[in-house]
Amino acid sequence: MPSSLAAVRHLLAGPPASTLPLAVQRVQVHLLLQKTDPFRLLSPVPFAIPLAVVFHQTWNSFAPLAWALLFVLACGWCFVRRMKLDRDEGIRDADIPAVLRRRTEDIFLLGAMWGLAPWMLDPHGDVAYLTLNALFVVGAVSIGSMIVTTHRQAIAAFSIPAGIGMVSACASFGGPVGWLIASCGALFVVVTLGWAFQQADLLQESLVVRFEKEDLARRLAHQVELFEAANREKTRFFAAASHDLRQPLHAISLFISSLERARLADGEAQTVGQLSNSVQALAHSLDAMLDVSRLDAGAVQPAFEVVPVHELFVSLQNTFEGRAQEKGLHLRMRAPGPLAVLSDRLLLERLLANLVDNAIKYTASGGVLVAARVAPSTHPMQVCFEILDTGIGIPPDQHARIFDEFYQVGNAQRDRRMGLGIGLSIVRRLSELLVHPVTLASRPGRGTRFTVRVPQSTAPALQAPDAARPEAAREPSADKLPKHVLVIDDEVDSRQAMATWLASHGCAVSTAGSLPQAEDILRHETVQAVIADFRLPGERSGLDFLVALRSQSPQIRTLLVTGETAPQRITAIRASGVPCLYKPVRAPQLLDALAE
Repeated sequence: MPSSLAAVRHLLAGPPASTLPLAVQRVQVHLLLQKTDPFRLLSPVPFAIPLAVVFHQTWNSFAPLAWALLFVLACGWCFVRRMKLDRDEGIRDADIPAVLRRRTEDIFLLGAMWGLAPWMLDPHGDVAYLTLNALFVVGAVSIGSMIVTTHRQAIAAFSIPAGIGMVSACASFGGPVGWLIASCGALFVVVTLGWAFQQADLLQESLVVRFEKEDLARRLAHQVELFEAANREKTRFFAAASHDLRQPLHAISLFISSLERARLADGEAQTVGQLSNSVQALAHSLDAMLDVSRLDAGAVQPAFEVVPVHELFVSLQNTFEGRAQEKGLHLRMRAPGPLAVLSDRLLLERLLANLVDNAIKYTASGGVLVAARVAPSTHPMQVCFEILDTGIGIPPDQHARIFDEFYQVGNAQRDRRMGLGIGLSIVRRLSELLVHPVTLASRPGRGTRFTVRVPQSTAPALQAPDAARPEAAREPSADKLPKHVLVIDDEVDSRQAMATWLASHGCAVSTAGSLPQAEDILRHETVQAVIADFRLPGERSGLDFLVALRSQSPQIRTLLVTGETAPQRITAIRASGVPCLYKPVRAPQLLDALAE
């Protein structure tokens, strides 16, 4: 018997409230309070009083009036308790079970009043009035169950006492009519309870799912925030490490350039040349990191033009032929006649160069083919650039990862000769920037094919600038260089290296380690050009100083030389319009920038 009672209680109450999330319980109680607001609790009174008056006049009995008085008192009691709850300053989490219990008690009281109606309104047992009573109670049970569908307890507290009163009154009337109405009434109460319980369960489940999704969304947002914070931290570390490495490398590069101009013995000249090659290799790695920062900062904007494929291939051949020969590889370029594409000349060449560089790195024997062809009809008006190699290949499960920073296939030991693993991440960024899709096909041990789709152009191409001339041939003449240059850098080695290099080309050079020193020099000396680092002692940066100088003395050439790679710094530099070179600066670059 106790187990049967426990089963009935579980059916009426549903899952224990303690197992529900607190947020779900709060919403359920809020909905229940909203549906049983103070004035809604008084809404049955206009129906109950006329019903009692009709029965009183019909039977000349005071029982209906007594029921009406009890009904009004019950509604008033519930109204006062509900108003008191509204006056309280919100519901604390610990008070939710008590609030639900008091609301259930009030709802039970109203259900009991409707359960008394068949007994007190019709003491003489007339069939017509018994039926009228049953209809009113049935309507009350229907409406009440719909109103309090937030909790099983509230549904049962109203429907069961009202239903029991109606069914028992009809059964006590006896006879076929009484038993028929009692049976139908009992069936109606059971069906109504089942439907209302189902609605309560659906509401509860939907609330649980809603808050689980919100919790999942919050946790996902937190994870995204952690990822973004880690990414920002990585970017900051990247920029700081790059800046600190670029400073001494910049000075070393310029000192080596000065040594290369000096008259050295053959052995010394060879050592200087080898040192220069090592420095250039390190500078290439740092430039790759700079490219990532500049692309992430949005500081690179494509300038689309008609680009002849033949010129691209000539430049790529000149750049990589020597490296391919050193490894014993055949590097071939193939294009069908005069073909042109619509793209940014320099960015497209950089994208293809990174793919060719990657192919040469991972190919030990055989060769690399760079081909261009008109795309098939599935991609009309497009040119497919294909870079094919006979290298180690890429396993299918690594196709997506190779475009991540620092990920390299077959280089677990981080062999420096294989680079940093940034090249393909730059390819991905350039592909997205130019909207030139890159696809990959590869078989381990058989080689790899990268395909880049670029819009085809039918317009005639303009002759490209003469960028293929060797760097030494582009060295400007002395008369194009400024006579007096001011170098501002808080790093002693960096400013001394620039001063030595510029002096070797006939420039008079003044140096300053801070902006106050630079301003003093400008007041007392005639300067034609100012070179400044970005980071300087004090609140103002070198960029701020050069922007102000350009406004005050537009005749003075200005040049920013910096090791900054932080995306926000790069964006600010680009927006300023001040010419900028990134450390380590190649010596001829410095001369070219000053000559311009």
